[in-house]
Amino acid sequence: AAAAARAARVELADGRILDGRFTFVDAVAGDPFADEAEGERPSGPILVCDDGLTRTMVSKRQVVRVEPAPVDFGLERLVIPQRIPEDGRRVTGIGGLIGVTPFDEYGRRTLSLATADGRVDVIQGITEITPRWVRVQGVQAERPLLLDMRLATSSVPADVLRRVVVRHLDRDDAEQRLRLVRLLLQAERYEDAGRELDAVLADFPDLAELAAERAGIARLAAARLLDEILLRGRSGQDRLAIGLMERFPAEGADVETLEAVRATRDDYQARRERAAALVDDLRRRVSRLGDPRERDAATTVADEMERSLSFASLGRLATFERLGLADDTPADRAVALAVSGWLGMGGIDNLKVALSAVRVRGMVRDYLAGGDDDRAAALAALRNEEAGDVATVAAVAAGMAPPVAPPAAVAAGLHELEVPGLGDEPGMDCLVQLPPEYDPLRRYPAIVVLHGAGSTPRTELEWWAGLPDAEGVRQGQAGRHGFIVVAPAWARPGQTACAYSAREHAAVLAALRESLRRFAIDTDRVFLAGHALGADAAWDVALAHPDLWAGAVLVTPTADRYVTHYWPNARTLPLYLVGGELDLASLKRNAMDLDRYLSKGFDATYVEYRGRGHEHFSDEIQKIFDWLGRKRRRFFPPEIEAVSLRPWDRFFWWLEMEDAPPRTVVLPADWPPPPNTRPCAVEGRTTATNGVTARCGAERVRIWLSPELVDFAQPVTVSLDGRTLHTGPVTADLEVLLEDLRLRCDRQHPFHAVVESQRRPRAR
Repeated sequence: AAAAARAARVELADGRILDGRFTFVDAVAGDPFADEAEGERPSGPILVCDDGLTRTMVSKRQVVRVEPAPVDFGLERLVIPQRIPEDGRRVTGIGGLIGVTPFDEYGRRTLSLATADGRVDVIQGITEITPRWVRVQGVQAERPLLLDMRLATSSVPADVLRRVVVRHLDRDDAEQRLRLVRLLLQAERYEDAGRELDAVLADFPDLAELAAERAGIARLAAARLLDEILLRGRSGQDRLAIGLMERFPAEGADVETLEAVRATRDDYQARRERAAALVDDLRRRVSRLGDPRERDAATTVADEMERSLSFASLGRLATFERLGLADDTPADRAVALAVSGWLGMGGIDNLKVALSAVRVRGMVRDYLAGGDDDRAAALAALRNEEAGDVATVAAVAAGMAPPVAPPAAVAAGLHELEVPGLGDEPGMDCLVQLPPEYDPLRRYPAIVVLHGAGSTPRTELEWWAGLPDAEGVRQGQAGRHGFIVVAPAWARPGQTACAYSAREHAAVLAALRESLRRFAIDTDRVFLAGHALGADAAWDVALAHPDLWAGAVLVTPTADRYVTHYWPNARTLPLYLVGGELDLASLKRNAMDLDRYLSKGFDATYVEYRGRGHEHFSDEIQKIFDWLGRKRRRFFPPEIEAVSLRPWDRFFWWLEMEDAPPRTVVLPADWPPPPNTRPCAVEGRTTATNGVTARCGAERVRIWLSPELVDFAQPVTVSLDGRTLHTGPVTADLEVLLEDLRLRCDRQHPFHAVVESQRRPRAR
């Protein structure tokens, strides 16, 4: 009764919903429900929600609403008879998994574990199946081991579940057969539930009244397919969405679903016709231009539009459609609106300036992709263009396709990059997997994934993007959600521990920059992730450069060294950590950091799988992508706060520093730090008087400015460590802008000027 009273549906600040039994605790370690069992009502700062499969822990401050709800009300539970030992050695900790065999028809498998005593083989059997989770326990053996694991039902193949269940069902008992139907239905495996109900109706004709239930399953399946169509459309896979609608099974779908499909299909058709009409309208207006050179230049842009216009880029012509098609709009103004809109600028009705912006785009591409001579020539040419002002160049750079052409694909959407190493270090390989129907004029979320020890970039990429199908297309969650996956070979061959080194950081950041140069990545939706050793490195790199990422996903990580000191940097960095209940070594190392994050209200989520150890947790991938879809980076927050202990951890949002106080610097080779060592603290904020003020204590500091941070049309005040570096007008500088675009590769948020901390500070 006490447990039922604490069951709830919990809504979090980012919109996620947690269902299950919940409580509040002071720390992540230990049994979170121990006090409740004794009748107490804990009120700690950490919420724990147990849904039978996992225990999810978040900060109480991230909770928006808690609504009472019964635990697993009405959910089917199928018990599978197995010989479970009453006595034996209990498995209290699991290191890594050496291997696992597939489930046989009796629901048994052999799990090989790495333990302190060497390899241990555990014979397990499925003992309980629910729509959410499958219980797997150690079965009777010569030396029985007591191990109670939970797997996500969605991670167990449907044919395996059915084979195991059918062996223990009385095929002549309609109610038992219908329990399987209900379980599949509650697990949202609608097609499987429909087939099973069809078999029941065939074997039990007297249950014909259940035909209405069969129609209900068909409606649910149709609604699920509509959701998939809409998801693919949001992910930029319009051809796939249209194909699914053309093959949509009208029979069984309800009126609302069919109407939604029809409306979506009609919208696609209307946008297709609208795109063709806009290009035709543009060509007619181009033909009316009196100047042959302007006509030829505009025709080239119209040809480009016709080749490249897509559902994603159609919105660029909205201003032309709204203002340029009026009968009283002169041809040159209309064409200017179309050309400037296509470049991603919009609103420019001066044709000379719009066509100049076309030339500017080529010069910007030359600057960003070329060598020293190319950059010098491009900069000189830009200074002579009507559209060569800093604001226009920034807008053109934001709207253009990536400046560097990617290498030829080696498989469907798969590219191999050569990423330069740090200094004299050799370069490294990097795999980049694009989602289906990739469009270089559309911005895609991306995730940089770091492989574990003994693994490879390809293996890590496959976890996120899936294995290739018969046609070579990866059908995993990354492609489904429209994510670009970047998988660098960040670790040295045979590396088994994170070195927290400049080389490792440079490998990850260089892979990101090279990908930004070549692929259409939304820099406000770039995530860092890893497994095991890769998660250790990802945790370190993410906290060292918190301004780069929309969030980090860490599967079985271990907090160590700089990670434990950099905990303040997680204040603005969403984190999603996954581990196993029996991975005790990692939990013990991570507990202090997790407690800090959660007790202080940080946006961190820790998911702990019941009875599991040090694994890859493919069970969690759908929830991970749901979380990824809710996060965006805020590159210009009103306040910044970070700490640093290494010379290369020196750029935070808009503040760059060098030569931090020696007492705040500890190199990896000098670890552990001397007693009383404190990281260099970096603080900054915008002021109400159009300025920025910062503190960091470093000898050399650059304050980078952008119109997103301050108003360049008004006097700007920049203060550092209590002294004024600059007060008065700030002039945007074209070379500063271009170099920032080239080096940081963030075309969405470039800096336009910089103020340096020197004896005579100056803005340029």
